[in-house]
Amino acid sequence: MDVRSEEPSLPQGRGPLSDALVECLRGGGPPPDAWEVAGADPFGEDLQLALYLCYELHYRGFAGVADDREWDPELLRFRASLEWPFLEALRAVAPRHKRADEALDDLLVEPVNNTDGTGVSRFLAEEGELWQLREYAAQRSLYHLKEADPHAWVLPRLWGRAKAGMAAVEFDEFG
Repeated sequence: MDVRSEEPSLPQGRGPLSDALVECLRGGGPPPDAWEVAGADPFGEDLQLALYLCYELHYRGFAGVADDREWDPELLRFRASLEWPFLEALRAVAPRHKRADEALDDLLVEPVNNTDGTGVSRFLAEEGELWQLREYAAQRSLYHLKEADPHAWVLPRLWGRAKAGMAAVEFDEFG
């Protein structure tokens, strides 16, 4: 059993689910039961951090957490219990009349001429505090560290010209 000895270290939990999961990953017991997830806010920090911790096991993992925890059946079951209420909550707030790409376009693009002041950039520039800018930068840095990973994971599943083309795109886009 290989135990990671490099960064990142496990973060501090932000509620009962993520606290229990951090303790579990440190070797102090099983993950929370699915029934414990039932009352959690699907968009709240506690559930989202627990979900992130489960996903991070498939990326770099954490210092002091054994590599084989990535495929631990109880952790996978716990992850699924986190995913379902989150997906249901997303479905409840997603517009039903749009295609997926149109809905994502509305969510992911901040207009250049945002005059109503509702965009993240405008808020940070006009009203934001330093701690909010730091939190935004920290969250974005996590995204950028993993931005190319889904593209890299598809390469072993391709062959021939498709694989060569995807590798070229990956190299051109992410270096």
